[in-house]
Amino acid sequence: MYCLSFDIAKGKSVVGLFNGQLEPLIAPYEIHHVKEEFVTLASKLDISQTEIILESTSMYHYPVVSFFENLGFVVIILNPIISREHKRNLRKTKTDFIDCVNLAAIYFEKKFNLQKKHLPIYHQLQSISRHVFTLNESMVRYKNRYHQLSELIFPLYEYTLTNDIKFKSDHMTLLKAFPHPELLIHQRVDRLATVLASMHKRIDRRFLKTAQRIKDLAKMTLYSVSQDDVVVDEFVELSNLILDLDDKITHHQNHLIDLVQTRPDFHKIVSIFGISPYMAALLVAELKDLSSYRTVKQLTAACGLDPTITQSGKSIDYHGHISKRGNKHARKALFNAVSTIIRSSSRLNPQNPILVYYRKKRSENKHHYASVIACTTKLLRIIFTLCKNDLTYLSQYNQNHSVTPIV
Repeated sequence: MYCLSFDIAKGKSVVGLFNGQLEPLIAPYEIHHVKEEFVTLASKLDISQTEIILESTSMYHYPVVSFFENLGFVVIILNPIISREHKRNLRKTKTDFIDCVNLAAIYFEKKFNLQKKHLPIYHQLQSISRHVFTLNESMVRYKNRYHQLSELIFPLYEYTLTNDIKFKSDHMTLLKAFPHPELLIHQRVDRLATVLASMHKRIDRRFLKTAQRIKDLAKMTLYSVSQDDVVVDEFVELSNLILDLDDKITHHQNHLIDLVQTRPDFHKIVSIFGISPYMAALLVAELKDLSSYRTVKQLTAACGLDPTITQSGKSIDYHGHISKRGNKHARKALFNAVSTIIRSSSRLNPQNPILVYYRKKRSENKHHYASVIACTTKLLRIIFTLCKNDLTYLSQYNQNHSVTPIV
């Protein structure tokens, strides 16, 4: 067998063909990600005797993988951590030639695990999940700027109302229509209430009370810009961006939930107390098909939640910080899921095992965040057990407890 190794980069790669003695049959050279150059390379290869190995590098390796898989070649996608650990040397020498040889050495030494190929739907789910993460990051930046501009235009509104109220669509629509206290002061209360109610297609006493409160705040507030200042125009534009982005995020979240309904793991995860359909959809999108993991330790390591182990002489620390080498999006989704479970269980299900475990860690003087991270591994074990054994959370709970949990 021969090994064609790729050192992938953006728009180009260094590629070389090697035999079992790591002798270059095609000396490593630079190839651009252009179809003509790849067709020329493929014409020199024997499909029955050649396998291809390359590192996973963000999005840059996908066109290369797609090209050779469509031709019928076996393509091995390597975790970059494996190649980085394999090529360590005293001189810290790093060249494209050495990287190609290193990948070929890993192939012939069989120091890799063949990754299970997931169904196309999992790639679609992950793509939507990552897109929502990106939109949420943009939303955070927009809202931070919105706070800054509110401080200049309507500081009392900024101080008095909480974020969950300030960023409601009806409040933002009102301030977009009347983006300065002077404009609010000269409006009738029922006119303001009508604008607030326009997002809900109805009007009642609550909107009149809210409109009166906002008008009173406008009369009392101090502001640093006039109503024709450019800052006010920026505030209106930013309001439009936030409202538009909020609609897009909601659309993609609903699309993700609709798409994930066909996956059996979704129905098992959503059965866990405190996990919403959207949170379950995120977990399925990031964890993918759990049948590809033999043990829960593999799943924990894939999420970067495995503890680092440090040894010095006879002293061994098995409980170091988490490695953070895995999927950061999965870690974030798990963290948010555990936080929600803890909050909801505190009120509705005090015997929830994750809440009990969290309180145990807190009683050991662990910090809140350290306790939540510990609970994420427990949640992973629960998810892994349910999906591997084709169980739902309530059925598993009832097997181990005589009392039905609060739902």
